[in-house]
Amino acid sequence: MNFNDVEATRQRYFAKSQAISKKRKKVITIFLIIAFIIDIFLLVLNFDTIKTLFVHPSVQSAISIIMPTMIIIIFELVLSFIIAHLATINNNITEEYQDYKRAYKKYFVSRQLASIFTKIDYNHELGLDKELLQETGLIYTGDVYRSNDLVHGEYNNVSFTQADVTIEEVRKTKDADGHTETKIITIFNGRYLIFTFPKKFDYKMVISFNGYGESYINPKTKRGLRRIETESTEFNKRFLVYAEDEFEAFYILNPTFIENLEKLGQQYDNNLVLYFSDNKLYIGLNDNGDIFEPPDGAAPIDERKELAKVTNDMQLVINLIDNLKLNR
Repeated sequence: MNFNDVEATRQRYFAKSQAISKKRKKVITIFLIIAFIIDIFLLVLNFDTIKTLFVHPSVQSAISIIMPTMIIIIFELVLSFIIAHLATINNNITEEYQDYKRAYKKYFVSRQLASIFTKIDYNHELGLDKELLQETGLIYTGDVYRSNDLVHGEYNNVSFTQADVTIEEVRKTKDADGHTETKIITIFNGRYLIFTFPKKFDYKMVISFNGYGESYINPKTKRGLRRIETESTEFNKRFLVYAEDEFEAFYILNPTFIENLEKLGQQYDNNLVLYFSDNKLYIGLNDNGDIFEPPDGAAPIDERKELAKVTNDMQLVINLIDNLKLNR
């Protein structure tokens, strides 16, 4: 797999998407013409009735105009909705797009990951098992669970695993008339990361940002933990810390760790939750992100830009290990 192979798959995908787009535009144009002809026909057919309505207004004349007009309008609205829906269907389901996506990730993502990390293992189709997140208990796993772009690797002697994770919940509500309405709510859409240390933590600790993160963190994770506060008033305002043992918590929450965590919070809009347990650190980043995705294919690929984008996508891992000194 080389750059020219990726560019060739992009061109095939873009040509197919353009062809589909032209067909949809053609269907919509034909429909609009038919609807216009029907409207003109309806106007001509009811011309005398319309004229009579203005000269001698009556309920019967009004009904004779309104009823067929309403039927045509409803017909047009239904067809408009169908056509509009067809026109916005994502072309990502096409075979050409899947070829383009696989080629892009094999060349750009796999190649760049191998240049940054050691012991790298990447599979864009696999993800983290739902059971793993349930065992961890850091966040709810909801009713609908999806995960992909699984990465295993090592950086500065710290092993890590990460994947994109989307969690949705089916909620049923009743309106004022008692009718049940079903909604699918996204409760987590981002990355889930696991770091493994050479040192084992004897006690559990959870850190979340005050006001955010508490909504999707699983209350079971905090069972047996108690709220603790540091000497930093600003840190206590921004962070909620729950720990089993206060002494070990403060061993981790040293001034350098606190300072770097605050910087990370600003960088990632306070969307992080952290969970220390045994010899692992679990992190949920709920940033509505979807990493390692190829460009839309409308323009030739900028090789340097795409390699830089993969590095930027993985900057979170690098920042966490370096800034939080996870290798110590």
